[in-house]
Amino acid sequence: MNVVLNICRFYPGVDAKPYFQEFTVLVEEHNTVLDALLQAWQQDPGLSFRRSCRSAICGSCALCINGRPGLACQTLIRNAITEGGRITLEPLPHFRQLKDLVVDLDPFFESLKAVVPWVVIRDNHDGRMAPEVARKLESPATCILCGVCHAAMDDPGEVKPAAVVKGLRLALDPRDALGAARLQLMKVPRDILRLFIKNLPEKCPKGITVPEDVCHL
Repeated sequence: MNVVLNICRFYPGVDAKPYFQEFTVLVEEHNTVLDALLQAWQQDPGLSFRRSCRSAICGSCALCINGRPGLACQTLIRNAITEGGRITLEPLPHFRQLKDLVVDLDPFFESLKAVVPWVVIRDNHDGRMAPEVARKLESPATCILCGVCHAAMDDPGEVKPAAVVKGLRLALDPRDALGAARLQLMKVPRDILRLFIKNLPEKCPKGITVPEDVCHL
């Protein structure tokens, strides 16, 4: 079937402001938005977007699909197509648009440094971990740093969602010497943390869940 991709274009130094360009592509319902994007790219090799794994594990193809942040490689055409056979694609909100669907992720990755994004091993830990504790860490450990949770917030302000997920996962790790001190490093009030944890599974393309008891550390 024919699908019209309405894509936000912007080339700094050339375009005065972003504009939309339509591409008509031939796809099947079971194809993904990324499949459709690749066809549009064949029509115009100057079209810029990120992609890599095509398996929803790298986060490169995160963008805004019909106004909702998500992964292009994970979103099926049949779930994205709107009335009139159209799909609107825009860069992630809350990020600086570099070119077309590509955004500046440097501040996003820079925010991770504030939470000390690695385990600081306790001197007295023997390396063992109970299975039930390991299960608590599994879901937050699947964060692919795609930026979707950041883009999905109405106004992220100083809150850096991916850094918060990383910090909470490390705070739960019994091997970590910082533990509860990581909550202070994030500088996010406990009530905001609880609200973030509640809304995260719906915003995250991986459906990440974080145990709420981390707020009581």
